[in-house]
Amino acid sequence: MQARSADLSEVQSRLIPWLQARMPKAKGLALENMARAGAGFSNETLLFDVKWKEGRKSHSEGMVLRTPPKAYPVFPEYALAKQFKVMKALGETDVPVPRMLWLEEDATVLGFPFYVMGKLKGVVPPEFPPYHTFGVYFNAAPAQRAKMWWGLVENMARVHKLDWKKLGFSFLGVPKSGTGPIDRQIEYLDMYLNWMKEGEPQPILETGLQWLKDNRYSPEHVTICWGDPRLPNAMYDEGNYDVVAVLDWEMSFLGDPEADLAWFLFCDWQHSDGYGYPRTEGSPTREETISRYEELTGFKTKHILYQEVVAALYFGIIMAKICKNFTKMGIEMGGITTTNTVGHQRVAALLGLPAPAAVAREVVKVEEVSVTVQFRLTGPGGSDWYLVCDKGTATRFEGCAQEPNCTMIVSAEDWARMQSGELERFKAWTDGKLKIEGDMSLLLQLEDTISRFTRPK
Repeated sequence: MQARSADLSEVQSRLIPWLQARMPKAKGLALENMARAGAGFSNETLLFDVKWKEGRKSHSEGMVLRTPPKAYPVFPEYALAKQFKVMKALGETDVPVPRMLWLEEDATVLGFPFYVMGKLKGVVPPEFPPYHTFGVYFNAAPAQRAKMWWGLVENMARVHKLDWKKLGFSFLGVPKSGTGPIDRQIEYLDMYLNWMKEGEPQPILETGLQWLKDNRYSPEHVTICWGDPRLPNAMYDEGNYDVVAVLDWEMSFLGDPEADLAWFLFCDWQHSDGYGYPRTEGSPTREETISRYEELTGFKTKHILYQEVVAALYFGIIMAKICKNFTKMGIEMGGITTTNTVGHQRVAALLGLPAPAAVAREVVKVEEVSVTVQFRLTGPGGSDWYLVCDKGTATRFEGCAQEPNCTMIVSAEDWARMQSGELERFKAWTDGKLKIEGDMSLLLQLEDTISRFTRPK
């Protein structure tokens, strides 16, 4: 799934001579502060600082390295060069993207292909825990949340208004006229679904795909599509909440721009109602978002339901593949199965199909209920204790609670590393070091409370 097997010290030692060859005037080139970042499932991101001298002047620049996953892939293929070329071309427009530095497709340099871009200063709303429960979007005031939301919509619209022919985006593959753009979406989903299934029946997703085939249409506009517009793929200035950059272009294509709008709407539903998290105050509604998008682009949305089915089907395939990867890694998914993800649930709801065995949970606000979280720290220095969060107010108790809503099991050593920031909680979970039992949706709503309550003094 994630390329977590890359040894940072080895990457650093092999990267220095590669950088030196591309920075021939740099003297005494050194790398510092290399660390992994993000909780994405489809790539690995490394952050580091480069220091060097030119003459008597010292220089320092932050850089970011991105590489495909080494194991447990989520997608059939990873178009690294496409991402680089897309952002490189967008750098010549008014769409804010990082400065693209170098692309290396020779896997022998580091053991995998990669590209390097400039590091930007900003903050990204988290995907895990969801941004409606934790992080910069959650902590912002309602008006600031609205500004972040509209900033993303404005940049999405800006992408759709670009002249892709003049900018040379034909390398994305020009679809045929008529239903051509939709045919390409269907062909990809068909291939992706068959690759993910590995012979396993997927009745809801298969029915959804057939509905798309039977209802294809000819879009009025063909534009550059971001492919993955959502708040966790935008970087913001934490001071004024302006968009610093729009990120992650691995899913970009030429097609109907309504696909981007539908994906954005679906992803926000998934981050809130889909998993039972209340939407934060100030977040614009679906109707407000569509209206603003139409105003910005001059495009009238006519096929949003179709593209929402595309989005839900696509996400269902992604989550089913992630679920399979987790199973192979021995990680519990909290009741999610390969045939009952939030994507499956949404496809069924949109098309009026029988729901999976379990439907999306009802939205519950932790501020309105009492929730008990059990902590079991194992190994040397371990202990049992729990938090009772009664309508948002947390109290700690020693020992074991009776019938807790959720339980976190981790070694005392790894817990200490998590509290110091040395070990990311998401990484601990995906590496199998942290086990979560019970109602994960309630646990994620309490992420901010838990982080504040357990932070070392």
